[in-house]
Amino acid sequence: MILDLERFQTQARPRWSNLESLLAALEGRPGHRLNPVEAEQLQELYAQAAADLNRVTHGALAPELRQYLERLVARAYTELHFVPPTRSELWQPRRWLRIFTLFPETFRRQSRYFALAVLITVLGCALGGLAVRYDPASVDVLLPADYLRNPEQRVHEEEQGKNQDLHSTQSEAAFSAQLIRHNIEVAMLAAALGVTFGIGTALLLFENGVLLGAVAVRYTQQGFGLFMTAWLLPHGVFEIPSILIAGQAGFYLARVLLRRREDRDARQSMREWLVLIAGMAMMLVWAGMMEAFFSQHHAPVLPYGFKVAVGGAELALLTVYLLLIGRRMTDAKAHTTVPSENK
Repeated sequence: MILDLERFQTQARPRWSNLESLLAALEGRPGHRLNPVEAEQLQELYAQAAADLNRVTHGALAPELRQYLERLVARAYTELHFVPPTRSELWQPRRWLRIFTLFPETFRRQSRYFALAVLITVLGCALGGLAVRYDPASVDVLLPADYLRNPEQRVHEEEQGKNQDLHSTQSEAAFSAQLIRHNIEVAMLAAALGVTFGIGTALLLFENGVLLGAVAVRYTQQGFGLFMTAWLLPHGVFEIPSILIAGQAGFYLARVLLRRREDRDARQSMREWLVLIAGMAMMLVWAGMMEAFFSQHHAPVLPYGFKVAVGGAELALLTVYLLLIGRRMTDAKAHTTVPSENK
């Protein structure tokens, strides 16, 4: 029997809209609890939508309509079989520790936005570095802080121990808290600027790139490349990627906003965004502690080679974590779902 698609949609659209309205009301309710009337209505609308999906799938027609009905039926199925977690389940450590595998999985799924953040930052680094290299007048503009403009004075003071009075345990703890707060504020701003459809995020990443490139070239020009590497690497291997991940989250948020009419599962999309934010914050906490308690100690207190080695080890561990953790679990899920789709 040939399905009159236009007539079918005209007749079925009201019940699909009713099901969407009911699901939206349930999803916005804490606990998603159903009263008897809602349960009966949801069951009836779900059965009708499932039957409609079967008709569309059987005829292999209208892939966009089929995808819409698949998502609608999946949401209704979830609400029908949703069981609110008990109080004891909410406090199970395993549920909270799941973030350590969710974060790298989400990072890899949205890796194209990370690549975009890297590209924009690298362009900023190139501009900042070239400006300092070929236009000495730009140093005062791009590097407002004195310790950035005059690396020789900074290195001399650090190596002579003139700032050792600032390295007490209390001052380092306060400095660490200040760094963590500042870095998280900047990263959250980059992620939240996704509401500008990614324009604000791109500008902030480009600005950070300009500063980073200018500092790198300035210190290298003055012959203090090793000092700069030993100073920045131990905390920078976490701080810089976390800012890039903040940019990744900002661009992903822009994508969600631009495609909000097509994205029927907005809750899942925002969950992806929040996982990126949580992972980024954890990275910045570690970066802040490393910067305050480790990076600010220079030779002869801590040899430069040792600091570079520590930074390199951190970079290797972070790379393994982001690229490999959770991959086996994800691959296993993919292999188990493929046969069921072919049946």
